[in-house]
Amino acid sequence: MRTHWRTGLEDFSDCLLTGLLVALASVPVVTAAPAFAAGCRALDRSRHGIARPLWTTFWADFRQAVRGSVAFGLLGLLAAAMFAVDLDIVGATPGAGVLRPALWLLAGVAAVVAVRTCEVVARGEASWRRAVVTAARETSPGNALLLAGAIGLAVVLVWMLPILAFVIAGPLALAAVATGGRR
Repeated sequence: MRTHWRTGLEDFSDCLLTGLLVALASVPVVTAAPAFAAGCRALDRSRHGIARPLWTTFWADFRQAVRGSVAFGLLGLLAAAMFAVDLDIVGATPGAGVLRPALWLLAGVAAVVAVRTCEVVARGEASWRRAVVTAARETSPGNALLLAGAIGLAVVLVWMLPILAFVIAGPLALAAVATGGRR
């Protein structure tokens, strides 16, 4: 069966629109996690042809995901601030050659768990605390490496072309959905 080229273009435009919606909903930085979870849910529905249009389903999913997510968002901000301080401190120590890669590895693991947590919330988990545990337990090493590669590529793309920060959450949400626990 041959698919039409417009189907691929529709998926691509849904991915970019989701990235823009996630960026818009993430303006108050604390809401970035529920915005990403809503993006994962909207893209999963879009991929399966359920619940169009994407704009309205995204905002409904965002309102649902934002409940109870403030603590998760604040902990994420605190972890990012601590990572920045730790990198600065490690740079001045004699063991920086060993500690700096260990810190980056720890940050990568935390980023994978955070992205997978948002994907678990998108699957319908109401509690963010249980979603963290489920994400850590269900993520296979292979899927974690794929997701870490997607996160790393997203970081490099935004570093190279900062305007992509407005749409990069869409492809990253698609990667989270693709490596997630859906059957």
